[in-house]
Amino acid sequence: MNWKYNHPLRNVFVYAVFVLLTAGIVVLLCWGKEAVFLKLNHQHSDLSDVVLKYFTFLGEGLLMAILGVVLFLIGKRKLGILMLISFVLSGLLAQGIKRVKKDPRPGLYFQKKEMVHNIDGELLKGRNSFPSGHTTTAFAMFSLLSFATRNKAVQFLYFAAACTVGYSRIYLGQHFTEDVLAGAALGVLTSLVLLWVFRNKDWD
Repeated sequence: MNWKYNHPLRNVFVYAVFVLLTAGIVVLLCWGKEAVFLKLNHQHSDLSDVVLKYFTFLGEGLLMAILGVVLFLIGKRKLGILMLISFVLSGLLAQGIKRVKKDPRPGLYFQKKEMVHNIDGELLKGRNSFPSGHTTTAFAMFSLLSFATRNKAVQFLYFAAACTVGYSRIYLGQHFTEDVLAGAALGVLTSLVLLWVFRNKDWD
């Protein structure tokens, strides 16, 4: 690859995502959609209510777009451009799939609202659950950042941050586990495709 960032096959983030997706699929096949969601959704505490309520905003598309512009302006032009393209592409893909699948969110899926833990009564009930848009954005953004460093510890921290955003969507009662796993896969695949397409471009 004709740029100074690390190759995806030497990236901790990529391997960690593979393990996450494999483990997640196995767990879903063994215990089922409802049981896995309720188990993860009910692991709540006062501290988690506060932290995850705000941490989930790291999956906002606007944040990724702003970060892309900032990176471009401070001289990291290639990373900034890839961030902006990934923001648009991953967002369009996630929203397109949502409108085709039309899967119900937990707030609509479960007949009894009290079954789903949520904060401040903020429980969405639409039919646009799959995939999780916040998770897609988070994994697209943090995977690109991980490709920009050769530090394995930092790569793993980016993975942990993306996972926390994904878990926050389940914790807040907004998405099922499969929505989050699909979003993670979509976000990373988008980044990998862009890395390959623009592998010979040198904008820095």
